Amino acid sequence: MEEAWCFEHSIECNVTREFAWTFWTDVENWKLDADIESVELSGPFAEGSRGATTTRSAGRIEWRLAGVKAGSEAIIDVPLPGATGTFRWTFQDLNGRTRITQRVSIGVSSLAEMLAGGLERGIPAGMQKLCETMVKAAASER
Repeated sequence: MEEAWCFEHSIECNVTREFAWTFWTDVENWKLDADIESVELSGPFAEGSRGATTTRSAGRIEWRLAGVKAGSEAIIDVPLPGATGTFRWTFQDLNGRTRITQRVSIGVSSLAEMLAGGLERGIPAGMQKLCETMVKAAASER
């Protein structure tokens, strides 16, 4: 399917890549937003595993891990009406710090236009909150 919209945002976080990956792949840590009620993963954090995020605003959102390169990349596909939302997360080592990048793309559909603005506004703040939470969690382990 042709890509109708994409957005990418990166943040540098003062934790090691290994810590960032381990923290992020524990889907319980995805509940950083007050809108998220629960996150479930049916199996290991590996390609082909399925999950669901339940939010107060949109209800249950099912997704699938379309690709995982342990320690460095995960691709999550979310079926949407007439399209697929693809969320690609990468974790790059910066000598003790980590650059975390999230790239979101949506295939051609009228839904892409409706979702794009909200995602572009929310992703940077969500990633900042993720980084701050990682730094606090890493400090508490020291």
